[in-house]
Amino acid sequence: MIKKQMKKQEERCETGVSGFDSLCEGGFVRDSINLVVGNAGAGKTTFLLQFLYNGATRFNEKGLYISFEPEPMDLFKAGKSQGMDVEKLDKEGRCMVLKFDSRMPVKDLQIKITKMIAEHDIKRICFDPINVFAIDLPKDTSSRRQIYDLLVLFKKLNVCVVIAGEADEDKEICLSEEITFSKYLVDGVVELYNSGISGEGDRALRIVKMRMTNHFIGPVGMNITSSGIKVLKP
Repeated sequence: MIKKQMKKQEERCETGVSGFDSLCEGGFVRDSINLVVGNAGAGKTTFLLQFLYNGATRFNEKGLYISFEPEPMDLFKAGKSQGMDVEKLDKEGRCMVLKFDSRMPVKDLQIKITKMIAEHDIKRICFDPINVFAIDLPKDTSSRRQIYDLLVLFKKLNVCVVIAGEADEDKEICLSEEITFSKYLVDGVVELYNSGISGEGDRALRIVKMRMTNHFIGPVGMNITSSGIKVLKP
């Protein structure tokens, strides 16, 4: 029984986000790719920062935040306002935050990411947001093909990846073609809502998909507090 519990724990990458891991058998599947989607202000950046910060401070796993839009200093400020000194972890090499040019060729990006994972023993990656990455992809090649190639690379690198996706400004989750395509390729999809759909509050979260996981199906209320996201009990 003990061996079975240890094996199950090894297969999970705990987010440490209060109340979330209990909805999905202890966290994301180890070495999986997960998409977190929501409108502006829904809590995507907070979720990503918590995933990396908790990884470094609670689970001894180094992280990498790949940003195509937010500036590192803005991410540091956002983290600090919720009790996460990501800047300190960045200086220590435990949670690196890098701004990438979205016009960088995909091949160069793949090489850079692969090198950083190997050199720094990265276990967790956040990619924010995939929309901006997709906008500047070369038009002479299918954007779907390039997104597919990037996700395949992540799979080969044996890291747990969380990708942010911007939804259109609407009460419902309205997705771009790139995100809709990505939803079919990733292992997990989590949707964040600004206005509650669970009857519990102004905000809500729903795990739409998570392979190899018996996850909670319905929407669950959540709050964004001074210490980050807190998912309410379903």
